[in-house]
Amino acid sequence: MQQDDGATNPIPESADIGPYRLSSPIEVGFVLRSLAQRADFITVYFNSGRDLLITRILDANLKARQFVFDLSGHQASNAALQKVDKAVFVGMPDGVKVQFSTGPIHEVSFEGQPAFAAPFPQDLIKLQRREFFRLVTPLSNPYFCRLSLKGVETIRLDVHDISLGGAGMWFPEAHVDKIGIGLKFSQVMFDLGPGGVMRVDIEVRNCRPVINRQGQTQYIVGVRFSNMARAQEAGLQKLISLLERERKALIG
Repeated sequence: MQQDDGATNPIPESADIGPYRLSSPIEVGFVLRSLAQRADFITVYFNSGRDLLITRILDANLKARQFVFDLSGHQASNAALQKVDKAVFVGMPDGVKVQFSTGPIHEVSFEGQPAFAAPFPQDLIKLQRREFFRLVTPLSNPYFCRLSLKGVETIRLDVHDISLGGAGMWFPEAHVDKIGIGLKFSQVMFDLGPGGVMRVDIEVRNCRPVINRQGQTQYIVGVRFSNMARAQEAGLQKLISLLERERKALIG
């Protein structure tokens, strides 16, 4: 398994992304061809997200409705990928998240070199709205929120990522049974470092386990912001712009 940077994590099935789903083969082909021309890195998740590899799309054939992508440098992952029925592809060209699922995948020869080929996906998600751009927050001096759970004292949760639409927080395993999809909290306090402190209503949208390098299970709970004031939205936009500039400065 290879590591990605977190920004290309798959969009959860619970996310409301209907308006950003492309189903026309011409539209799908155009996006795939654009990815090939740009030579952007793509993360491929398979085996229910337990495994992944990093690749690039090499070609998209609209007539054959098939695209070709590069093998990874990890032979075991290359072999395992050919045994799955479906894989999830996620990319971030210019900060626009592109995601699709397809399969099966088989090895071919492309321009004299081994490569993979797969059929066009039935549809493709292209998130262009900035409110969906999830940016990972700083590890030093992390942003945090304080949440009151039933039967538990108020707990501090470090913020993992943030967008105009919501945030993801690290959640302790001891209390994960007290959280559920659709659960709402009013006027939750968020300390966003240079973005200041804000209080906002939130709704739990997803909860996913993450295995750290020590083999321990942690959880990231994703929430959606609601009833935000215009001043809060403006402040959050400035913070996200700052995080984007810092991220681009780091990656060059």
